[in-house]
Amino acid sequence: MMFVLPTLEWWTIAPIVVLTLTGCLVLVVDLFRGDDASPEPLAWLTTGGLAIAIGTSVSLWGYEAQAAFSGMVVADNYTQYFTVLFLVIVGVTVLLSFDQLTKEDFHPGEFYSLIVFSAVGMVLMASAADLIMVFLGLELLSICLYILTGFSRRRLESEEASIKYLLLGAFASGFLLYGIALVYGSTGSTNLGCVARAINPASTFAMFGCGTGSVAGAATSGLLLAGVAMLVVGLGFKAAVVPFHMWTPDVYEGAPTAITAYMSVGAKAAAFAAIARVFMIAFPTLSHDWSVILAILAAVTMIVGNTAAVSQQSIKRMLAYSSIAHAGYILVAVVAASRVGMASLLFYTVGYTVMNLGAFMVVILLGKRSEDHLLISDYAGLSRRHPVLAGLMALFMLSLAGIPPTVGFVGKFYIFTAAVQADYAWLAVIGLLSSVISVYYYLRVVYQMYMVDPVAGVEAVTPLRWVTVAASVAGIAVIALGVFPQGVLALASASSTFIR
Repeated sequence: MMFVLPTLEWWTIAPIVVLTLTGCLVLVVDLFRGDDASPEPLAWLTTGGLAIAIGTSVSLWGYEAQAAFSGMVVADNYTQYFTVLFLVIVGVTVLLSFDQLTKEDFHPGEFYSLIVFSAVGMVLMASAADLIMVFLGLELLSICLYILTGFSRRRLESEEASIKYLLLGAFASGFLLYGIALVYGSTGSTNLGCVARAINPASTFAMFGCGTGSVAGAATSGLLLAGVAMLVVGLGFKAAVVPFHMWTPDVYEGAPTAITAYMSVGAKAAAFAAIARVFMIAFPTLSHDWSVILAILAAVTMIVGNTAAVSQQSIKRMLAYSSIAHAGYILVAVVAASRVGMASLLFYTVGYTVMNLGAFMVVILLGKRSEDHLLISDYAGLSRRHPVLAGLMALFMLSLAGIPPTVGFVGKFYIFTAAVQADYAWLAVIGLLSSVISVYYYLRVVYQMYMVDPVAGVEAVTPLRWVTVAASVAGIAVIALGVFPQGVLALASASSTFIR
């Protein structure tokens, strides 16, 4: 019998290779820097690596979907869509954190390398064609975020948030790993295509590394359903879905603001990239079971997130509960389990990234030190002190609330349309009603900026020019994507071709 070595298709993971090399290079270069050296060279090195990774990902767009490394990962348009989104988020985070590195005496080498390695975890989650790879990507992302959350080592709140995140995250990882074990025990495989074929022999997801000779027709059992439930817990924790959301407000409030912004969009997008891939590929036959469960979770998440945000006085905690609510909106698209739902999910992740990152940019710009001006009342009279920033913040708040003609309105419109088409009109109604609740706390920020006199002794420093430019670009994107969504929608639709 001839032994054949497996083929290593390195081109399928080219962005991951570039990111890994970039993270390692940042660490090596940091060894030769002085303690008082400027972090700017490392920032440019990180940005250069991200640009190369984006270029490699774009070059892979349009290729026929192909599983690689024995069916562990898959390179398709879905992977490249999320890869570019993740890397743009990382690039913006590097930009936002540059000033904070100096303010809080962060060590730039570890900071930038951790952000880059967390991006590797996010890309692995989006490209995973196997439950084991989902777990590895999630753990790589999580470990980096645990450390980054506690990077403000001189602030007790940051250290406390890191510990909470670590303990609860480890608990959620146990659920995920046990769920994978149960799925393997009931189907004989962790490969998404093989799991689908084990449940339904007519499954055609051979491109995910499962040929016609693999396991087929394993009976659907309570063991499999228990495994699916465990997967919901593990992935739902990272996406901040109720009732697995309790860590979110404390961690968002305690983490450095730039990292809070990063977690609120990057980690959430990665979690939903994995959720959509796993449930649409491995368990479409069981959709009548998990769709109902996810629909209930989505409804509760939207209600709890929006109602809890009403009473918040801290801008970061308010945005944390807002993030929970938006996780519910995105989960509605997963519940729809259709091409329209998947395209709306992909579109909404882009829109949510733009408007939420933009809001956090303004929060960062208004701080004298790293964690100043975090009360909503601190924004009183902002329109008189910084009219441009006030206008941008108002625009981001209106978009998050779903007011037309912003991208937030268009994104919600497509998600709720997908829910109605999938016979979940009641879920769309709950989403609309919860969005009405959100208008109150978003407009409260606008009210403070335009209708309340400035508070004595509260004065923001001159905003950083490059962050102001980035916030302005985000504001333009909020309107542009709301008025002309066709381009991103076309990319989202082209990235959803794996849905049957």
